[in-house]
Amino acid sequence: MNRLAGFAVAYGASAVLQKGIGFALFLWLAHSLPVGEYARFGLLYALQSGLAAVAGAGIIEAVMGLLRETENPISRQRLFAGANAVFALLATASVALIAFAASKLLARTQASGVELGLVAAVGLLSAFATFQSHLTRLEEDHPASLAMGLLPALAGWLGGLVGFAVSHSVSAFFSGLAFGLIVALIVLRLVRVGIYGVSARREHTGPILARIAPFVGVAILGWLSGYGNTYLIDAVLSTVDVARFTFAYTLASIMHLVATSLNQVWSPRFLRIIRVLPFYELEARNRRFFALQGTILGLIGAVSLALAPWLIGLGGPRLAAYRDLQIELLLLFVGYAVMIPWYHVQNYYFAEGKGKELLGVSLTASAIGMLTWLGAMWLLGSTGVYVGFLALMAARMLGTLVRARIEWGVRILWEGPALAIALLSVGCLASIHP
Repeated sequence: MNRLAGFAVAYGASAVLQKGIGFALFLWLAHSLPVGEYARFGLLYALQSGLAAVAGAGIIEAVMGLLRETENPISRQRLFAGANAVFALLATASVALIAFAASKLLARTQASGVELGLVAAVGLLSAFATFQSHLTRLEEDHPASLAMGLLPALAGWLGGLVGFAVSHSVSAFFSGLAFGLIVALIVLRLVRVGIYGVSARREHTGPILARIAPFVGVAILGWLSGYGNTYLIDAVLSTVDVARFTFAYTLASIMHLVATSLNQVWSPRFLRIIRVLPFYELEARNRRFFALQGTILGLIGAVSLALAPWLIGLGGPRLAAYRDLQIELLLLFVGYAVMIPWYHVQNYYFAEGKGKELLGVSLTASAIGMLTWLGAMWLLGSTGVYVGFLALMAARMLGTLVRARIEWGVRILWEGPALAIALLSVGCLASIHP
């Protein structure tokens, strides 16, 4: 547990660094671009994140479920080679989908064909880096996973910074982002960081393809509950609301990245011990880990909340549209804290190969949550965007938890959310009364 805690802290620090640099860049973009142009950037970035989510959707989860059937290192290599082939297939299908919807996307985002191509390239490159980070993590090769998860992101941000500094345009930012990602991925391939074997044989890809459909649906729902919601806000509210949500969600998404990174440290170990430990001991270890997750999330979120007004204030009058977001940020952060029990129970779904059940529960709960979100926007206006986000997260967590309670008798691990929410409240108070 001490070794895992060390890696958990390393993944958390990596996530904080990535999101910290990303937020600084987004702060610069918000400062440099008119509100309408920043809202357009938000829609394009949402499209890129959606493409990245779909391109790798369900593959790692399917591999996690199939790992329990592998008997030796050779079968694991074949499984990972099949996973790479499935990623290439999903990436191709994602690009085809973008091309099919190009006319509508160009009209909604007011983008050029070149910008749309750059957005697609960034989405696929970032998806590949994330996919490789997760794949190496399943081998518990945490140094390689950290390198693959961190270095392409940093190189991409650096490229985006240089591109925007040279030519203050959205297309220049995405050009630099794509260039940085390409360079980093080439270097990592040359030094053999990652798992690059590919096998398109049906016996290697078929079991994965048979399992990924539910997770593609989950990925789309996850995107709609994040940056994808900018398209709903654009339809219901104003351009200013799109820009403010893009700004706030960028800062708050550090919670998602940290939570996911921490859980992906624990998931491979969970898959190894679920068959050998009695249930009470397994849950005791879960309780300790997710209490640690809640503490880390709470500390990172509290610091982010406390520093946000100061950082926004550095931008001067040009960031006036993004001030007074403390309560909105708190609601977003608490939404991620509430999701900690979801990370706990999803490991059971993955380990037991219950992808279809997870999809069914997620679809039902997310449908209720999305309706609540839209209702909140209609009733409360701009504030409803953030109240609805919290309602959606709570609905998703409760839905999966109730089903897991029935299937495996698990209980809600309340310590993690409680610790996180307490720390976040302190951070919010510090931001209001520095």
